[in-house]
Amino acid sequence: MIQFFYDRYTLHPMNDLGPMGGMEPRHGALLKITWPNGLSGYADLFPWPELGDSSVDDQLEALAQGKISSLVEQAIWLAKKDAELRKNKQNAFQGIAKVKNHYLISDLRSFKDSSMKEIRSAGFTILKIKVGRNLDEEAVAISRILKQNPVLVRLDFNAKLDFNTFQDFMIRLGTTEASRIEFVEDPFPWHPEAWAEAQKLVPLALDNEYDKVEFEKLKMPPPFKFLVIKPARQDVDEAMKRVNQFALKAVVTSSLDHPLGVAHAVRVAAELKKFNPNVLVDCGCLTLRAYRPNEYASRMIVQGPFFNSIAGTGIGFDDLLEKTVWTPVKKK
Repeated sequence: MIQFFYDRYTLHPMNDLGPMGGMEPRHGALLKITWPNGLSGYADLFPWPELGDSSVDDQLEALAQGKISSLVEQAIWLAKKDAELRKNKQNAFQGIAKVKNHYLISDLRSFKDSSMKEIRSAGFTILKIKVGRNLDEEAVAISRILKQNPVLVRLDFNAKLDFNTFQDFMIRLGTTEASRIEFVEDPFPWHPEAWAEAQKLVPLALDNEYDKVEFEKLKMPPPFKFLVIKPARQDVDEAMKRVNQFALKAVVTSSLDHPLGVAHAVRVAAELKKFNPNVLVDCGCLTLRAYRPNEYASRMIVQGPFFNSIAGTGIGFDDLLEKTVWTPVKKK
């Protein structure tokens, strides 16, 4: 019988995380999962109630009753990978494919143009910008960034607009600037015909609207060119099946979660790049700057848009995980 243990944590945003996240502290739990053969692995349980997830307390209570949510299911899958590596005394990041990542701007209001010199010097060539608070101001800021810097931009609206508002926004940006938008994630709620019209303006990426898509009914070409894969939230094998079925590009990202969750996302991205080098584009795993630094973040060695290493076995953090007082998940 699998045994579950947990350790609750809180992450404190450095900036507004976007229209869905805000500045409120985020709550999650690290999981230690032990199998009957003695193997143990670790994963992150990081719900987003804004996306319809149950709170971390409700998730743990349900788990104690033997109910496995989709987030816990993914945690088990990731922890099993970690456990196998730990069993063999292997480090998850030695010899892996290097995956380049975009730079996340979660709040344009607090972003300073002067930061671009440092960002570009570090080696970032793609910015991901969360938008949808003030479209007029955001259109001006994005146009300015693109005119002043040789970068590509990814925009994420979290399905907050409608088609007409989105069309107006793209027109406001102008043709030259719009040509350097690599893609737009979830411009508005999923509607295949409306998305097909929107994709005439700019390439689209499917992210949080993924569960609403009836892939069996999609025709070629689909009304999006990129699929965002979050290993903490999605069945990766199933998502890659869709990528190959519809000739899409894949983007692996973290779930804006704990550094341990980020580490898992990096490992999955590296595995996919090794076996699908022409499918995986720059990813979005390096979200450590989104929160105040903690002990786990300090163990992760990052160089510009690339993750380098974490010491230890499996996905690392050995000393921190060993000193943690783990609480068993059990019925009250």
